[in-house]
Amino acid sequence: MKLRDIFALGVKGIAERKFRTMLTVLSIMIGIAAIVALISLVSGISASIAHSLEATGPTTLYVAGFGSHILTDVDVAEIESLPYVANVTPVVSFSANLSEAGTQTTITVYGVNNYSIAGTLGSVDLYSGSVYNDTSVPYALVGYDVAFPTTTQTSPSVSLNQPMYLTVHSQSGSKSLTLIPVGILNKYGSASFVSPDSSVFVPMSVAESVLGKYSYSMLIVKATNASTVGALDTLLSNIYGNSARVISVQEIASTVASITGSLAILLSAIAGISLLVAGISILSIMMISVNERTHEIGILKSIGFRRNDVMLLFLSEAVLIGLIGGIVGVSVGIGGAYALPALLGGSSHQSASPSAGQSAFGSGGGSAGRGSQFVAVGTGSPQRTSNPASSGSSSISISPQVSPVVIIIAILISIVVSVLSSMYPAWKASTIDPIKALRSE
Repeated sequence: MKLRDIFALGVKGIAERKFRTMLTVLSIMIGIAAIVALISLVSGISASIAHSLEATGPTTLYVAGFGSHILTDVDVAEIESLPYVANVTPVVSFSANLSEAGTQTTITVYGVNNYSIAGTLGSVDLYSGSVYNDTSVPYALVGYDVAFPTTTQTSPSVSLNQPMYLTVHSQSGSKSLTLIPVGILNKYGSASFVSPDSSVFVPMSVAESVLGKYSYSMLIVKATNASTVGALDTLLSNIYGNSARVISVQEIASTVASITGSLAILLSAIAGISLLVAGISILSIMMISVNERTHEIGILKSIGFRRNDVMLLFLSEAVLIGLIGGIVGVSVGIGGAYALPALLGGSSHQSASPSAGQSAFGSGGGSAGRGSQFVAVGTGSPQRTSNPASSGSSSISISPQVSPVVIIIAILISIVVSVLSSMYPAWKASTIDPIKALRSE
């Protein structure tokens, strides 16, 4: 019998059993939707972080003091004299409480020279105003989330050229700091070591006078090109040993890619359990269908259907069920990928971030004493734990990425699971004795 005719009978068979077909399609759809949604979300998060790292630059390395070692102009000069170094940007950071409308918000304040802001952020993207000049006047460049603390707000709570009142806590006590915003940054989204959205940037001289120290929290080192980053990383690590932590953007990107790849596999495996359940459901439903259609199978065989024709008839129904379940599941999965961030976080721009008052390394030698601490883990290499006294937020823009390859693979998986689950019932149907089948009711 022609394959086209067999598929036509298959369509007729599933159309006559609409409710049972709907339940079977639903079982497939749930698993496929979960896989597509989770993979799309993980891909979106990975792409967002990768975009942030690319903006920072693949030639960027970060150096932060550890233990009793503090970073000073001596370190800046020493690193600048090394081979493969294009430039060095010193950064001071500390945490502060911003008082606004009767509430206090913990933010991070970074002291950066005017000419180094672009290198620190990757690029300067202004919402309004301008970048401050290097001066002792407490001018400030304000992050988007600081100016717009809630997503429902249409006008900034921070106004240009109007004072901002901060309270800075240090080991020597608390002091008040008044800043004059001259610019507001656009939303940057995800961040690596410096979180522009939840931070305020001030001239280096202002930050140093607030802390009463002339040391740095971290140094941002730019290699001459991407091919020399590894050599410079090794050179800096050899020079500082355990007295400083050195990490490159390339190293972060590699770690992020590895973690998100493993996470995608794990989540897909978890979602795959629902496909296993769907396969068992299809097997059960198809076996019931074979038992109910015994008489029909006897008629088909009596008019010339061979065993292979009967088997193909049931497998064609499985293919159609898998195809429908895959297409519907992909559609639901794509919708879920865009809806899930809003349902879980109230916004697709919320995520964990480095603590306020510190970089990803912590506040280091030039902080107000509220940063992170290193602890030895396993190999004895310095690692970091967060100080609970310091907290804050940054933004990771979660925009799901739906790949055509994922869609095609998801639909193929749906069809394969449906066909494999129907193999035994189809074979069972093909072996039914037509004489006994015709006698059954």
